[in-house]
Formats: sequence, structure tokens, C-alpha cells
Amino acid sequence: AEMTGVTRHYVLAAGGTGGHLIPAFALAVELERRGHHVALITDQRGSTIPGRPPALTSHVLPAGRIGGFNPLGWLRGLAAIAEGRRMALRLFESFEPSAVVGFGGYPALPALLAATSAKIPTILHEQNAVLGRVNRLLAGRVDAIATAYPGVERLKGKYEAKVHLVGNPVREEVKALR
Repeated sequence: AEMTGVTRHYVLAAGGTGGHLIPAFALAVELERRGHHVALITDQRGSTIPGRPPALTSHVLPAGRIGGFNPLGWLRGLAAIAEGRRMALRLFESFEPSAVVGFGGYPALPALLAATSAKIPTILHEQNAVLGRVNRLLAGRVDAIATAYPGVERLKGKYEAKVHLVGNPVREEVKALR
């Protein structure tokens, strides 16, 4: 009923675990219901998580992990992030998203870095009461931060102006169980 006739394109970026992907799937279903086109950026692991809506095209990007004390691992991680960013930029050229929404996890990093450099509006969604590692890295660069809880730990006070409490997107079939 709230269709305005304007069809937009959105890219959702989420990685690795169901914790990041399930809310992305829920948002994808809602955006598609409103007549928009949605694409998902994820990693190899994320592409196998069950529950992906049939209409949601997923693009697998290399997910560079940065952690531990192995300098070679760091270099490999940075190279993968750079390659993921290049791949995301190519996707954005053809898909022309109105916004890119990151849900956390390593695959969200190159996608949001690409979006901020291409001047595409960006949103982070944090599902937890503590800001995740990738979301902490990106908090300063994105246009808006959506949170599931009031008062998220590890979220710097200086970002307060861009924080919006929205809760967690939940799919209709999950709501029906309640």
C-alpha cells in the first residue's frame, strides 16, 4: 500500500554468521515487498547460510580478516579487503545503489569502504548491545548508524548525532511464531 512507484536499488552487506545475515534477509524481504531491488554482498560462508530470500542475488567477495599477530596474515587480509573493495565498486557501477547497508562481519568492510569512496549513502546496523569490530572501524565514515538497543557499548559519544534506534529487522514468519 505504501508503494510510491519509485524503485530504488539497495545493497546489503553482511558476513559470515547468521547473526549478521538474518536481519539483512529480513530487511531485503521488506524492501522487495515495497518494490525495490536488493543485492547482497557476503563471503563464502555467508552464501551458505539458510534462509536467504529467493529473489535476493548474492555476490561473494573475498573477506579479509585482520587480527592476531601474524604480519603475513595482516597483509593477506588487507589485500583481500582491497580486492573486495574493487569488486564492490564494479558492482555499484552496474547496480547503482541508493544506499549501502552494512550489518557487520568482515564482508561488510570492503563494501562500505567502496560505498563511502563512491559517495553512496551508507548505513551501519548493529544487532548487538556491543558495537562489533567491523562496525567500530566504520562508525566514523558512515552516514547513519542503526542500533537494536539504546546505549550501545564501544560506540563513541561523538557519533551520537547519527545513531537511530530501530531494533532488529524480523521476518514475518518469525513474528508469526510469537
